[in-house]
Amino acid sequence: MKALCWHGKGDMRYETVPDLRIQDPRDAIIKVTACAICGSDLHIYNGVIPEMEKGDVIGHETMGEVVEVGSGNSKLKVGDRVVVPFTISCGECFFCKRGHYSGCERSNPDKAKAEKLWGHSPAGLFGYSHLLGGYPGGQADYLRVSFADVGPIKVAAGLSDEQVLFLSDIFPTGYMAAEFCNIQNGDTIAVWGCGPVGQFAIRSAFLLGAGRVIAIDTVAERLAMANAAGAETLDFMKEEATRSQPRSLLSMARLNRPSRNTALQL
Repeated sequence: MKALCWHGKGDMRYETVPDLRIQDPRDAIIKVTACAICGSDLHIYNGVIPEMEKGDVIGHETMGEVVEVGSGNSKLKVGDRVVVPFTISCGECFFCKRGHYSGCERSNPDKAKAEKLWGHSPAGLFGYSHLLGGYPGGQADYLRVSFADVGPIKVAAGLSDEQVLFLSDIFPTGYMAAEFCNIQNGDTIAVWGCGPVGQFAIRSAFLLGAGRVIAIDTVAERLAMANAAGAETLDFMKEEATRSQPRSLLSMARLNRPSRNTALQL
C-alpha cells in the first residue's frame, strides 16, 4: 500500500509500505477515505518529536470504511464507515473506565520511555513516534486500528466525510477547551489564537451558550473565518489584548453590558 512516511527533518516521502494485517482479535483495518494534517504533525516535520524512526507512517486524523475485523471485535462489521479518534484506548483500565481515554494505561507499548520523559505515559497515538507506541498512522491507503471495539465512531448514513472527519481530533479538542470554561448563557468568551483548534473553540463556545466571542489573532484569513462564525475580532498587532487587562479588552470589543468573561488560549 502507499503511505506518507517520515525520513528525517523536513523529509516526508510518499512511498510503498507493507500491507497491514490483523494482529489482535480486537483489531480492525479500515480503507482510508479521508485524513487531515494536524498542526502537531508540523512538530514531526520540523524534527522536534523524539523517537521517530525512518519510514514511520504519520497521521492521526483519519476516517474510512472497515474492510477487515478481528474475531474478537463485535462492535464493527465490514462496510461500516467510521471516524477514528487519535488516541488508542483499551476501554478497560483505570482511566478508560472513568472516561479519561487519553490516559489509557495499556495502549502504549513504549510507555517506559514516555514515563521517563514526562513522569506518566499517555495513551498510544497513531503515527506519533515510538514514545507513543510506534503505531502506523492514517495518512495511508489503510489503517490498522487497535482496540477497534472502543474508539471508532460509526458514521450515520447521509453524512459526508467532510462533515465528520474533524471528529477524529480537532473538533473535540476545540470543544473541550470551550467546555473547560463552564460557559453560562450569555457569557463573553475570548479566544486567543484562531488557527484550526481556535476556530472550533469559537463555534463550540457559541454552541455552549456564549453570548459573544472575541477572536484574537493577527492573520487576516483566520480573523475573517472567525468573523464568519459570528465572533468579534481583534488583531493583536494593532490593538493590545492581554488576559491581565480584561477591562481594556472589553472596551475595545465594544461590549456594553456586564458579563462573566472567560479566556481561552489556543
